[in-house]
Amino acid sequence: LFTFSGSGKTTTCTKYAYYHQKKGWKPALVCADTFRAGAFDQLKQNATKAKIPFYGSYMESDPVKIAEEGVERFKKENCDLIIVDTSGRHKQEAALFEEMRQVAEATKPDLVIFVMDSSIGQAAFDQAQAFKQSVAVGAVIVTKMDGHAKGGGALSAVAATKSPVIFIGTGEHMDEFEVFDVKPFVSRLLGMGDLSGFMDKIQEVVPMDQQPELLQMLSEGTFTLRIMYEQFQNLLKMGPIGQVFSMLPGFSSELMPKGREKESQAKIKRYMTMMDSMTNEELDSTNPKLMNESRMMRIARGSGRPLRDVMEMLDEYKRLAKMLKQIGGMGGLQSLMKQMGGGKDMKDMMGMLGGGGDN
Repeated sequence: LFTFSGSGKTTTCTKYAYYHQKKGWKPALVCADTFRAGAFDQLKQNATKAKIPFYGSYMESDPVKIAEEGVERFKKENCDLIIVDTSGRHKQEAALFEEMRQVAEATKPDLVIFVMDSSIGQAAFDQAQAFKQSVAVGAVIVTKMDGHAKGGGALSAVAATKSPVIFIGTGEHMDEFEVFDVKPFVSRLLGMGDLSGFMDKIQEVVPMDQQPELLQMLSEGTFTLRIMYEQFQNLLKMGPIGQVFSMLPGFSSELMPKGREKESQAKIKRYMTMMDSMTNEELDSTNPKLMNESRMMRIARGSGRPLRDVMEMLDEYKRLAKMLKQIGGMGGLQSLMKQMGGGKDMKDMMGMLGGGGDN
């Protein structure tokens, strides 16, 4: 992995290894960054946390030697993905580019990845071009896509290297790392949401036995408060919740303001506390007129929350129900599931929803 300074390169190495580890690979990390003080400590800390084997040296200053030794060691240990983290560099630093060429020559990598920071904008073109002239860049990873940067620089980098963007980093945590997919990327760029990403997340987190029932209900447009409660429980397991909700088109930005995920999680927990004070009839009803003022007052008293909180929670429920209805019912959900390229589990689920697996 070759990059320039400040783009989250070392963290990206571990995320890349962690992603493949979850897919059944046996990854290993080699720290050949002898230029930046603390690089090995950082990689060591990240790798230990993710339970990924690593190699580096406090004594050896030759990155080529470290890279060779590390790769050799992990080949003997039958690791099937060896990631070499190299020094960060700018296009002006001729000595570091020479070092990069030497490391590439010594290790003969199957893939050279250019890691870039999304916020540098058009400067990415010059950086990517400089890398391409030194080594055969095969792919690009764009980091820091969680901020306001919209990724124009990423497209410049792709143009300069004629290499695909394969992953994007969406935050600092280990699992805030996504396979780059053009359609969802452009959709989010235009504020249209990412429904197939949302469905992927549902598949990851909603227990398998609950998925058909949930999708059946959504396809029929029967979205009750009980379903919202259950999905809030599931969504809280999904990791940074703002990332999940950013995939939904039209979801209330009041509930999920960017950069305030902790507050948003607290708000969802408050909503769940209020729903704990509801009757079965209220939780399972699809009649919006059922929730009259006396019922709302009782829920407020039972949960120890002000009436305005109960009204706000019901407003969010109505917004979410309306948005899910607009997805397009049965046809919309089935077409989404087909787009996801569903395997056997997804085909079984589609069968249960009355849709053909391969049609």
